[in-house]
Amino acid sequence: MDGEPIDNGVPSDLASTREEVAKLTELVGGLAHELRNPLSTMMVNLQLLAEDLRDERADLHDTRRRALVKVDVLLGEAQRLQTLFDQFLTLTAPFSPHPALVDLGEVVRSLAAFIEPQAQAEGIRVVVRTPEGGVRCLADENLLRQGLMNIIRNAQQAMPEGGTLTLSVGTAGEEAFVSVSDTGVGIEPGDRERILRPFFSTKSSGTGLGLSITQRIVRAHGGRLELESTPGKGTTFTVFLPLKGPAVG
Repeated sequence: MDGEPIDNGVPSDLASTREEVAKLTELVGGLAHELRNPLSTMMVNLQLLAEDLRDERADLHDTRRRALVKVDVLLGEAQRLQTLFDQFLTLTAPFSPHPALVDLGEVVRSLAAFIEPQAQAEGIRVVVRTPEGGVRCLADENLLRQGLMNIIRNAQQAMPEGGTLTLSVGTAGEEAFVSVSDTGVGIEPGDRERILRPFFSTKSSGTGLGLSITQRIVRAHGGRLELESTPGKGTTFTVFLPLKGPAVG
């Protein structure tokens, strides 16, 4: 593996140093920016809904129809806010892995089966490559699944016209690895250093927190995350984990 190591994650404990305060300021500023759009949308729709309900001359059937459209918008934005807050807490709240012996091949096969229906609908072929005998390491399976799923979702979104998603498991020296490769749009060189920064995204949708959370999860396991990407051809994220597992303190 010769990908680029990525090291832009948010520290788990924010001490009062200038660098860490700057990171905290950037994080809070990003959250405020992400909150503005859904809150603005909700406010506009609430105002329009109030106007509809106050109009005593309006046809009741038409008023109900228009109200339901606005309620659907409000519910969607409320769900977006809930996702944003959940991910923000995952990114910033203290946590420690609870390691147990995990078969990485089983984890990857399970994730592949989970995404297969949606992937097929999107014209994406899912390929799983795991060695005979399996690859086992100590890890928190729930956290690991969350981190890998964030990468997989990004890979799917990078292939709007379909393609191939390859999930591979193996070992390299004293490390186990799981790689997620897509044949999508790729990542521009100028974006690679920023790709794991909280709230950074090359897409119009999403929170921009998924990969930051993955980086934090990988670090908590004593692992590392590498990136290889060619614009127009695809991207590979590789999670490396120590075969001996994370330190337990």
